[in-house]
Amino acid sequence: MGVDDRAARMFATTPVNAFLKSRLVAREPSRVEVRAPVLPDACQEYGILQGGVLSALADTAAVYLIIPEAMDRGRVNGIEFKMNFLRPATADGGELVAVATPLKIGRRIAVCSVDVSQDGRLCARGTFTYLVEP
Repeated sequence: MGVDDRAARMFATTPVNAFLKSRLVAREPSRVEVRAPVLPDACQEYGILQGGVLSALADTAAVYLIIPEAMDRGRVNGIEFKMNFLRPATADGGELVAVATPLKIGRRIAVCSVDVSQDGRLCARGTFTYLVEP
């Protein structure tokens, strides 16, 4: 399992990925893995990572299931997402691992599921929906 050059280039030049210090570890049609450290400046009270950061990491993993190929057909836009936060990700824990899998990838609509874990424990599960506009 690897990362193709086109996806790797897109990932490396996307500012939010640099901001989150995230890495595209694996990418294939049925699975994407993105990893990132817990940024202490993004933590809330008690050293708990803010949920929006988990959501951003999950969104990144999900979108890389469909781009860059979908961009050949048009513009990719997120149109809905839902996150369930199952346990806190903490500043003193290990790196975050977001694994995205497709639920349905169509010509215009793509729906992906993402699990975000820390130290092998599931912290959040999300469902993301994207529209490909010609």
